[in-house]
Amino acid sequence: MTARPMQSLRVRLVLGLSLTICMVWSGVAIWQFTNMQRELRTLLDDRLIASARMVVGIVQQFQQAELAAAPRASNDALLSVIGRDGVACEVSLVRSEVDILPIARTNNIPDMASAGSAGFGQITKGGKQWRTYVLEDKGVRVATADRLDVRDQLVQTFVRTLVLPFVLALAVILLLTWWMGTRSLRPLQRLREELVQRPPHDPTPVQSGRDVKELAPLVDSLNQLLARMDASMEHERRWTADAAHELRTPLTAIKTHVQVAQLTLAAGNNNASPDKAANALRQAGEGIDHMHATLEQLLQLARVESASAGEARATVGTGIAQAFRLACSQSLQRAENEGIQLPSPPLDAAEIPADPAAWQAIQLPLPPALLACAITNLIDNALRHHQGPAPVSATLRWQADAAGPGTVEVCVRDEGPGLTPAECEQALRRFWRKSSSSPGSGLGLTIVRRIAESAHGTLTLEPAQPGLRARLCLPALAVTSSAAKD
Repeated sequence: MTARPMQSLRVRLVLGLSLTICMVWSGVAIWQFTNMQRELRTLLDDRLIASARMVVGIVQQFQQAELAAAPRASNDALLSVIGRDGVACEVSLVRSEVDILPIARTNNIPDMASAGSAGFGQITKGGKQWRTYVLEDKGVRVATADRLDVRDQLVQTFVRTLVLPFVLALAVILLLTWWMGTRSLRPLQRLREELVQRPPHDPTPVQSGRDVKELAPLVDSLNQLLARMDASMEHERRWTADAAHELRTPLTAIKTHVQVAQLTLAAGNNNASPDKAANALRQAGEGIDHMHATLEQLLQLARVESASAGEARATVGTGIAQAFRLACSQSLQRAENEGIQLPSPPLDAAEIPADPAAWQAIQLPLPPALLACAITNLIDNALRHHQGPAPVSATLRWQADAAGPGTVEVCVRDEGPGLTPAECEQALRRFWRKSSSSPGSGLGLTIVRRIAESAHGTLTLEPAQPGLRARLCLPALAVTSSAAKD
């Protein structure tokens, strides 16, 4: 897999802003150019009309007979008038529809400028195109003209005056944007420097960027991540220390019993030696069983705590009651294998509601295996400490709520020695046992609590008279169509 090239926020900012400015200014420039070109042509056409009207008014002050009799070259007075505003102009007298007598003209106007009908026109003379305007009034015809290439030069001059400031402004904007982007990204640089200089395993919150509105959420998320990592590392340190301490005791006992058996068998000087060796080996075997059970629960706890929070599987409908029944069956089988003395019947299990169809409307955000594991650990703990002739009570109850699907509660009660309110809080910690001689490894309730927390539920222990009551409450969810299909 090829690595993606690194991208620069500063370069993207400058290029994005430059592209935006170019697009906006280009649109404005095109609109201004089109509008300017139309208005400039209208202005020059109006100039031709105004010049023609002015010349007609002046020519009409002369006597037409005198103008017609005088040679065209001798009309100096008239030439000075029509060439005053610099517009190419030709003055003619109209004698008939086909007889037009030019009487004065400027040197920069093409021949036959006054030919054709009145109004605007276009002629080509000497390879140049001209825009003409012809005005006829009381026998006097005046033609004014402009060269189209001169008009185009005016448009090009305007375009240059428009483009040059744009290019200069764009260059200045790029420089200013680069400078401002560099200054604006300095908090990121300070954040990077602080993270580079931070020693390993330093959980203190990051300070750089907390005063920048855009960086504050990122820094807060980073600090939360550091806090979770520190809590996880501390959790692992405690877990390792507790596990090592818990496993050291059975290992020491196993080693002691094996040494006793070895010494007894080595001596072999009386008839009681085989019995003492067998007893030592039996106690070593019990220690091995205890250590094996502890390791199994440690692995189970590790699997629960490392389970993905985004696991999509859930226990739907009748699967909730099935997991409850499976847990009851597994706990009874395990108690029988361990030789625990139980009353008859050992377990009183109840499902409320008892109708399987009533469970179809809800689901629990837990895989069936984890749900069964939690219930199994609760019942195992109750059977291990139970005393008296009454059976252990286990109840699965769905409590509906008007605001939603409600909660599913698993309640397990035994009639053993019980716990005080303070001990009930301590019992949820890892490896806690009421006494060193108490059965179990002290991990069962911890596993149940972690499973409950993964589903946003709770586990509470309450002293009962007699015994102990454990309540596992899990929030129920409405069954979706996809979950129903599964």
